[in-house]
Amino acid sequence: MIKTKLIKPSPGNWEHVGVDIFSVEKTVFSQDAFDEQMLRIDINDPRTILVVLKDKEQIIGFVYSMPESDGVARIVDVAILPAFQHKGYISSLMCMLENEMIKQCYEYFTEDAMVENGYAEKILKHYESRIVETHEFEGDYGKQRYFKIRL
Repeated sequence: MIKTKLIKPSPGNWEHVGVDIFSVEKTVFSQDAFDEQMLRIDINDPRTILVVLKDKEQIIGFVYSMPESDGVARIVDVAILPAFQHKGYISSLMCMLENEMIKQCYEYFTEDAMVENGYAEKILKHYESRIVETHEFEGDYGKQRYFKIRL
């Protein structure tokens, strides 16, 4: 049974979910994966909002955000194992994340999305009426699109 779970902020989160999150990150992004040390710092940060996707007890995906500025959260990373992609699970991850951002009084969130793999277009279609700012840029991972979205 696939379910989403909000992980309570804690400086010990890496010990509980970090290895699984890093495994998903490496599987999904291989050589472009975020550095383990960076993920460890972010996941243990008490300001991080972390939502995981589980199949039974195994973490198969995750999304997390951190504060960017007053009233704005930044989605830092989203990853779902390939076998579970294109099945609509990202919606449940994002819904839980957005609900928690609203509870924490954020008004907007930002996210950079890759253009070449189609992720930017999916965000554009899904959030069309809530997008308040967007522009394309060349980033470390190729052509990307920045989004600022109203919660």
